Amino acid sequence: MIKDPVVVIGGGFGGVYTTKALLKLGYPVILASKTNYFTFTPLLHEVATGSLLTHDIIFEYETFFKNEDFELYRCEVTDMDIKNKKVILNNKEITYSYLVLATGASTNTYNIKGAENVFELKTAEDAVAIKNKIVSFAQCNKTVEVNVIGAGATGSELIFDIERLLASLKSKHPTLKYKLRVINARNIMGGMDHPTVQGYIKNLTEKYGIEVLNETIAEEVTCSSVITNKGEYGSDITILCAGVKPNTGLYENVLKLDDHGCVQVNEYLQTVENVDIFALGDIISINGKPVPKLAQTAVREAEVVAKNISLLEKGKSMGTYQLRTFGFLLSLGYGNGIGQIFGFHIKGLFAWYVWRTVYLFKTPGIINKLRVSFSWTIHLFQGRSLTEL
Repeated sequence: MIKDPVVVIGGGFGGVYTTKALLKLGYPVILASKTNYFTFTPLLHEVATGSLLTHDIIFEYETFFKNEDFELYRCEVTDMDIKNKKVILNNKEITYSYLVLATGASTNTYNIKGAENVFELKTAEDAVAIKNKIVSFAQCNKTVEVNVIGAGATGSELIFDIERLLASLKSKHPTLKYKLRVINARNIMGGMDHPTVQGYIKNLTEKYGIEVLNETIAEEVTCSSVITNKGEYGSDITILCAGVKPNTGLYENVLKLDDHGCVQVNEYLQTVENVDIFALGDIISINGKPVPKLAQTAVREAEVVAKNISLLEKGKSMGTYQLRTFGFLLSLGYGNGIGQIFGFHIKGLFAWYVWRTVYLFKTPGIINKLRVSFSWTIHLFQGRSLTEL
């Protein structure tokens, strides 16, 4: 067995599932994270729109990893010495046997002027801030304008759930008027360029009165408008969901990054510089090729990383990571969904139920699954939470 622990930097999907797999294999693990909890990010838009509460999607690491070989360092990594296999955590020098980099990604502002005026959706705090802002419009005496920049999976799911939240507010405040708009640099929504998907989403945007500005670039955001290459649009809240950039600033002087700032790894998910350092999730490119930034991708990579550390330690041949996805699912407001599973398209209420079922089972821990399930059930009878948090 290894003398020093495996140090995992980053507590998102990649870091958590790598830690889980390593502990199961009997390896001691130090997890370095800025927070003491894991955020189940695929459900953030439901917190932002009142379907779930914050405590439904955040899970304390030390409760989740009930293992004597697990240690949490709530910190930021300040330095790395890969030559001597050391990292600095909380000003303490830690020697590692293997290092796993899983620091995830942050919102890419694409150099938009006035980016300080946008809301983001990367953390539970972001979700609460969005909800509070929207709920504050309840007694607004003018037409409220909501702009979402970006029409990928996150932006598409968010705009439809915001419409449902505003509809709930309107049922209690009949004078409320609102206008929803998606500013889309491309001409597809939801991230899946397929006629069935695009046709379904287009019908829903028309049904709910959501304006979609395709092939439109946001150039500047003010406190009351969004300025694009096609004109200026009023905005009472602007939410940026246009994409992400890898959190790899710490590594730029010690590891080889590609033109997009991603850590370059081989087919075993080892960094090209050092066989004792693995990387996964949103921060990597494999043999120069980009990797889809998806939770399901990070979870599969985590299994490969943990297994390869064990094989490497035993002097055996490692397994290669094969990039593949099993499909996609989108929740587009209450009762509406679209997806593709193993090549088959599903849509409507059935797809929405499948989406909820899949993410319920992906929620870590039986207690947490029950909590999410309970909140969803309460929501069916009582409606969305309209309280400011």
